[in-house]
Order: sequence, then structure tokens, then C-alpha cells
Amino acid sequence: MTASRPALIRDGRDDAFRAFVHGLLAFTARLEATRQALGSVTGLTGPQYTILISIAHLSRLGDVSVSTVAGHLHYSGPFVTAEVGRLAKMGLVDKAPNQNDGRRVNLTVTPDGQARLDDLAPLQSQVNDTLFAALGPADFDRVLTLLPGLIAGGDNALALLEYESQRKELQE
Repeated sequence: MTASRPALIRDGRDDAFRAFVHGLLAFTARLEATRQALGSVTGLTGPQYTILISIAHLSRLGDVSVSTVAGHLHYSGPFVTAEVGRLAKMGLVDKAPNQNDGRRVNLTVTPDGQARLDDLAPLQSQVNDTLFAALGPADFDRVLTLLPGLIAGGDNALALLEYESQRKELQE
């Protein structure tokens, strides 16, 4: 058995759970490949594309900082800082000092960056509609509700694995 929680077991077996995990892995691989391809269309890597579009969308709600983007995407701050630096060198993102906190910078998408996103939008819409065609409104709402718990569970599982790895090293 690869799981013990009753919610994950059917008829005393973990076959459905294994199929679920393998299906998620297959979908995740396709989602990542889609992100990479959308990035490539814009002349960016997948993570750069994701950061650029996140800055554009988050800007609608107010100031956007590196930590805002990192928290939104569940990326590390240093990774976002490095990628934002690359996007700024390409002229796609502007960095300006935060008026309230001199240690922070506000990120905005430049007109060139927005043009890249605008040019991509029709293809992106078609790709996303195709990628998520299996979801009806209730399915979408349910997955959206479940995602934070799944992400937190992933973080906790990784922490458990790290703990066990360190514990094993100390025993050796």
C-alpha cells in the first residue's frame, strides 16, 4: 500500500490512488510543456513567461513586489529576483523603488512586455480552453477550492522527506 488514509483507499487497495497520482503526473508534464511552449512563443523561458504574466495580472490589484510574485507562484524570492532581473534587461519589466519601503521595488510590465502578452493572448486563450476542456463550471470551482490544500500538502510532504533524509544522514 502506498497510502493509508481511508479517503485514498478503495476496497482495501490503493489502485485508484495510484491511477490518480499517475494521472496528475501526466497532466503536470503537459501543463509544464504548455507553459514552456507559450514562453517560447514570446521569446522567453516558461518561468519568465509565468512571472511576466503574473506581474501584469497582479498589477491590477495594486503594487507588485518580488515577494508578491514569489508568494503567488510559490517560487523562491531569489529565483524571482534573478528572473525579474533578466526580464528587466530585456526591457519587459520595470523596477522602481517602493515609496513606502526603500528595501522593496515595485514591478511593472513595460509597454514592450505588455505587447508580447497581448500578441500571445488569442493563442493563449485557445490553448487554455483546449487544455481545460474537461472541466465544467462546478469542476473548475472544486479544483480551484482544492488547490491551496494540495499545494500545502505538497509543501508538508517535501518537509517530511527532507526531515527523513536528514535523519537518515545522521544515523549513518
